Amino acid sequence: MTRIPDGRKCVIVAGFPRSGTSWVAKCLSFAPGFTYYREPDNYQHVKGAEKRFTYLYLTADHDDPAYRRHMSRAIAGEIATAFTMRHDPGPLLSRLRGPGRALGERVPALFLRERNVLVKLVFANLNLAWLSATFPEARQVFVVRHPCGQFESWQRLGWEPRPERLLENPRLLADHLGPYADLIRSAKSFWERAGALWAATLHVVHRQTQNDSRRLIMAYEWLCHDPLAGYRELYGRLEMEWTSKAAGFIRESNRGGDERTYSISRRTAEQIDKWIRTVRPEDVEACRAFVTPFQLPYYPDFNPAVGTFSGQETADIRRSVQPTG
Repeated sequence: MTRIPDGRKCVIVAGFPRSGTSWVAKCLSFAPGFTYYREPDNYQHVKGAEKRFTYLYLTADHDDPAYRRHMSRAIAGEIATAFTMRHDPGPLLSRLRGPGRALGERVPALFLRERNVLVKLVFANLNLAWLSATFPEARQVFVVRHPCGQFESWQRLGWEPRPERLLENPRLLADHLGPYADLIRSAKSFWERAGALWAATLHVVHRQTQNDSRRLIMAYEWLCHDPLAGYRELYGRLEMEWTSKAAGFIRESNRGGDERTYSISRRTAEQIDKWIRTVRPEDVEACRAFVTPFQLPYYPDFNPAVGTFSGQETADIRRSVQPTG
């Protein structure tokens, strides 16, 4: 167990890339007393983060010294770079761009920071139990998005789901995935592999969360339906102070017209099932075929219009998903 320095609060936002974690973390960043650190585990941009961390599987009983060193710094708010501080650079550097922000790389103290830490992680899905055991004071939000919505974005970006990497870890197979090894191994097409990776990973997170009260599993689409009400509830669950700045940003970001890949300004209601217009029915079924055997409680009937926080049930907003080519 590692104590968070000086009794600071810490909130961890985790999930697959393209699952909505950037939007969630930014909207939480307006809580007073918190500084937001973006993706300190991103090996492409952050020194000390290693590519092998992507499929690392750690629990309370298994450790990795390099990962511990890096994540201890991240949870302590010590990884302050132009990349990690892009969305919350502090008052001194907030008006600067480009070379100006680079000053913070040489003099990290210029990133004036609040003492509490909000950190978004994109490669920690298999290490959430380790994070709970190592930093028990930290709260966790795992953002789950319908696999077709998430992997439609992966496909556009040319990213390949690689569920076979999960089979390389004997402990992961022994603890969780052994009964599904043949199924995972049989995934061939993009959408079969997408379904296998999503379901296998969420299977691990779901099983671990059943005995972990510090972690919340939250459906991205639930937030999209009514962002203001949803974020107020999320702030409350995390014991973060709701502010007018948070409300103002959420209203302002809930608009159309910005289709840039990494934009967090979108008309949120459209994001719930936007993928239905672009993912072919046969691809939806290919994905579904590899998700169904895991018997996960999320997205009943494979419907993205969930009406609950965790997406385990549908409610009045439910719509029948009838994909069309």
